[in-house]
Amino acid sequence: MRRIDSAAMSASRRSPTRGILVLAFGIVLAAMLAMHSLVPTASGLALVVETLLPWTWVLIALLLLIALFRLSLLSIAGVLVPAVVWASMFWPYLRPASAPEDPDFTLATQNVGAKLPQPSATALSIVEEDPDVVAVQEIASLSGQIIQEQMESHFSHGHVMDSLGVWSKWPMTQPEEVDIGVQWPRALVTTISTDSGDVRVYVVHIPSVRPGMESSRNMALRKLGETVREDPAERVIVAGDLNTAASDRNFAAVSEGLEDSRQAVGGGFGFTWPGIFPVTRLDHVLSRGLEPVGDEVLGRGTSDHRAILASYDF
Repeated sequence: MRRIDSAAMSASRRSPTRGILVLAFGIVLAAMLAMHSLVPTASGLALVVETLLPWTWVLIALLLLIALFRLSLLSIAGVLVPAVVWASMFWPYLRPASAPEDPDFTLATQNVGAKLPQPSATALSIVEEDPDVVAVQEIASLSGQIIQEQMESHFSHGHVMDSLGVWSKWPMTQPEEVDIGVQWPRALVTTISTDSGDVRVYVVHIPSVRPGMESSRNMALRKLGETVREDPAERVIVAGDLNTAASDRNFAAVSEGLEDSRQAVGGGFGFTWPGIFPVTRLDHVLSRGLEPVGDEVLGRGTSDHRAILASYDF
């Protein structure tokens, strides 16, 4: 009997300790979620943390499993606190999305990957969706030429500038280069004259980023954002590979005043990179003056990015 009483007393002493640990970790996790903008940028720490913020649900799930072994008010609170913070941050993405019915305007965008194999498969995977406008990044070498030929055979209007391409069913103005602070064209803008009115379309490929080497990307985002905000056009779309997750603090530099298609319609996070098993969304379609009604992540073809098909009503 004494041994049983001793074991019970030992368990009762361990239980509060485990609950306190779960609560402490939960509070730290919630604080990191709520105040991630305070994470230091040194050595790319903020870049990694903010890119992976949507995946912190895994840590919350692990906390829940630990809490289930020894239920207590402390352990329950340790799970609920970060779960509520996480849900408040990401609930717009988690809403169920409905398929758009006969949208007024559809645009597909993809970083097709320089020198990719089987470029026709990648081009056709976009064309099969029958978008009104296609924005393509990283057109290069023979594969890029093949993709260009495929697009030109399906669209009445189109233009390629360096590694960027845009094709449309409707007439479009001669694209102009947009200065985002890099030495070669990485952004262009054109006005597309649809049946319902003009749409100003920016096709963008922001410089890639590595932890600790973010200055050129951040500068490009700022310059692009300033240009778009100064654009007097009523209807604007920014589409392409922004090399930035929506949870990254620098995303606001370009997204301010614009609506993210995925956040607007829900349906999940819509990760696009890497193509085989996406863990983040580096490709985006942002808009002003249009109502987002659909956002679908398409196949990758043979690229390392998946394509996006965004739908809008005027």
